[in-house]
Amino acid sequence: MRALPQTRPNPYLSESVEAVKKTPRPREFATVLLCYLDDSGKDAQNPITTLAGFIAKDDEWRRFETEVEPTFTKYGVKVLHTKDLHHTTGEFTNWKVLQKQFFVSGICRALSQRVPLGVSMSALKGIYKTRATESNRKRTVSPYTFCLSVIIDWILRDIRVGRSVHAEGVTFILERGHQNNAEAEDYFHSVRRLFPELEGVLRSIEFVSKESCRAIQAADLLAFYSRRHGVAMERAPLSERAMISPESIMNIITGNLPIRAFVATDFGPESGSRFLAGDLGLER
Repeated sequence: MRALPQTRPNPYLSESVEAVKKTPRPREFATVLLCYLDDSGKDAQNPITTLAGFIAKDDEWRRFETEVEPTFTKYGVKVLHTKDLHHTTGEFTNWKVLQKQFFVSGICRALSQRVPLGVSMSALKGIYKTRATESNRKRTVSPYTFCLSVIIDWILRDIRVGRSVHAEGVTFILERGHQNNAEAEDYFHSVRRLFPELEGVLRSIEFVSKESCRAIQAADLLAFYSRRHGVAMERAPLSERAMISPESIMNIITGNLPIRAFVATDFGPESGSRFLAGDLGLER
């Protein structure tokens, strides 16, 4: 993952809509893909906000939940809160580094058997806010919802999961409690209204608690460590970025799973982007 000087997402999804028109779809959905996403960096001191997680078919997620549970039982973990894991607090008090690595390795091995893709999208909050103000738009979405918009676009077009998504549909499942969840839900349904061809593809958006399943806890794991790596890359001088290595936990994740990740560090026409700081052209 690299912190790049500009981003060129396509929040209008027009190319994805064309793909829907060309994809044969069954009369009934035998299965559906579920994309579990969690955020990191919503507190004011974090310069980057990140939304990240994993996508797989619903039956594969059920198998994952069963297969990963022995790892949680072995290490005596009730709920994975990645911030506690990283800071060795809560359930992870007195854990050694190797114990953390073995625990995460067990989770990632289970994921690797069932999950074809992980995604992590980040936005530099300060620049985002500045560009939103400069754009003079009446309404711009938050960086959180902007990240969701990019992930939706990625998933609809990704070579590994796009065909299945268009044929079977996808439901997005985010952690409950974020202050911008209502906005994200509005955006999701706005896309469905704006592009009727996507109504059967973008099935629904739901919100669950951290305690509800291991899948949302795994999303928290990716969000936390991909954000930390993005922050490290952004703070380093450009000449030094190639020398920055991800933390060991991030290496364990990427060593087991394909992860599509991006850090957007500028926005608007001057950066070459197709949009103005979250103004996605979708009115309520």
